[in-house]
Amino acid sequence: MKIAFAGERGAFAELAAAQYFGPAHSLAPVPEFEDVFVAVERGRAAQGIIPIENSLTGSIHQNYDLLLEGDLSITGEIFLRVSHYLIANHGVKPHNVMRVYSHPQGLAQCKKFLRKMPQAERVPVSNTAAAVRKIKDCRLLDAAAIASLQAAIDYDMNVLAKNIEDNKANITRFLILSKKAAPLPRRSAGLKTSVVFSLKNMPGALFKGLSVFALRDVDLLKIESRPVHGKPFEYLFYLDFAGGSGEERQANALNHLREITVFCRVLGSYERGKLVHPEYKKR
Repeated sequence: MKIAFAGERGAFAELAAAQYFGPAHSLAPVPEFEDVFVAVERGRAAQGIIPIENSLTGSIHQNYDLLLEGDLSITGEIFLRVSHYLIANHGVKPHNVMRVYSHPQGLAQCKKFLRKMPQAERVPVSNTAAAVRKIKDCRLLDAAAIASLQAAIDYDMNVLAKNIEDNKANITRFLILSKKAAPLPRRSAGLKTSVVFSLKNMPGALFKGLSVFALRDVDLLKIESRPVHGKPFEYLFYLDFAGGSGEERQANALNHLREITVFCRVLGSYERGKLVHPEYKKR
């Protein structure tokens, strides 16, 4: 089974996919997050994996928007412990580094370390592993990349510094995407559901929307607001709650929510993810 992820070999999404799916599956890199959705929607990949939020820098808004624009279901999640490394070509010393390449999230997660390198320009690129490939392919001797240790191993590069993230509790949550909803176990323990909705314009609308869950003792796990494109200062709300959408209390809450919304879509019910650490190896 082919699994699509955005980036290059050694990207954190690849490490998360390897942990979630195991070695029996083929991991297929694509250039951008949007390409993950396209690959699954068009059948070029059976499933995809995308990052959705980080414990230090928050939500990845682009992927929230792509969830709404597409028609895929969330079928799982995994939490990956993220450790960043400063990586360069062999022979490059820290004082040689005038540019640091990485994904914007990687740069943001290492701000304290980068303050110690005031001479180095921060250069955002599409992916952390792509940053390593760029400085290798271009043979840059005045640059470094922030990426995973696996990227350094895959591209035979030198590690200048390790574990440079601002906080050691640096964790990224990834979502698993599929064209079909996940088959759910009979027992509801450990399930969660993600929905997106927009509310009618009335006083206390958000309070009423959240109250449908509180009235039924349904635990809310996360809420995220995003602007409605083309409608200034109108918002969509992404909500995660405990339990499956087919359970009685949760189904009743959703039916009640639909009465006070202009749009409501269940993105998926799935088992709660586990925290894992990446496995680094020469390959």
